Amino acid sequence: MNEDSLNLTKSIEDYLEVIYKLKKAKGIIKVSDIAEELNVKPPSVVEAVNKMSKLKFISHKKYGEIKLNKRGIKIAKSITYKHTTLKNFLNILGVNNKTAEREACAMEHILSNSTVKKVKNSQNSLRFIQLILPF
Repeated sequence: MNEDSLNLTKSIEDYLEVIYKLKKAKGIIKVSDIAEELNVKPPSVVEAVNKMSKLKFISHKKYGEIKLNKRGIKIAKSITYKHTTLKNFLNILGVNNKTAEREACAMEHILSNSTVKKVKNSQNSLRFIQLILPF
């Protein structure tokens, strides 16, 4: 089963992406870390954590560390890849960084993996063109 067929909510995808990024940056992740990063209240995070735990994306014990499991890592990496690819593509097109960040976040939830691969291929072509014909 691939990520495209899971029909995850934007919210769950955002939580997985943030948990993945926090893990890389901080190591140990707690509810308060996620709440601060997403600017939400801790009870909202607890609700999402419980849902992700039931979906087998994470493991978490009450008041303990939140850990992505294999399935959660796979999805989080895919979302992060989409986000980075889309943001870089928008930057190449001349979109300012703040707008590119916001719009990449919106697009990452609706574009399929195959579409993002095509964007990535176009991005590589645009970079090549910029190298030989700077504009």
